[in-house]
Amino acid sequence: MSSNELLQVTDEFLKQNSNYAEKKPVKKGGPYSKSDKDKRMNEVYRLHFEYGYSARKIAEMMNVNRNTINGDIDYWFSRISKDVNLFDPSTMIVRGIARMEIQLTRLREQLDKVKNYSERMSIERLIYDINCKIMHTHEKLYQATYSVHKLATEWLNQYMEKNKKPERYLTWFDTISVSKKAQEKINRIIKEDKIY
Repeated sequence: MSSNELLQVTDEFLKQNSNYAEKKPVKKGGPYSKSDKDKRMNEVYRLHFEYGYSARKIAEMMNVNRNTINGDIDYWFSRISKDVNLFDPSTMIVRGIARMEIQLTRLREQLDKVKNYSERMSIERLIYDINCKIMHTHEKLYQATYSVHKLATEWLNQYMEKNKKPERYLTWFDTISVSKKAQEKINRIIKEDKIY
């Protein structure tokens, strides 16, 4: 595996930067031409959103000022947020998990090709990290869903109290382990309460 493959910076970007470096000293800041800026921003998008690298790592890999990389990432977040319904983040979460699964597939394919033990261990570590991120995302999604339901139910119950309404609400997550006899009583109470 070449160092370019390990860094995951495209050969096209490296070639363009090496040609540029031959002409002038290495540039660590702007102003950039429109073409250079577009190439840089596209590479930042790929490295940050598809590969998950931090701004610091990207700046180091691309030999570009970290503030420039942070600005590019902020730009991409603002573009993405325009396409996202913040009240229903499920689309973004599903896309994120899909990207991680694509990375897993690529890593699995690469793992089958490598013979070197240390490279195999590096790839297996990346696979483990991605699987942990997927599980962490599912856990955070559950926690966020629970928090939203709990908050909405609290607000609704405060409204009902303030307006002297007799009803109160529970979240879908409010489950209590009770005996069969208690469950029958609770169901009877709910059924009688719905009649009135």
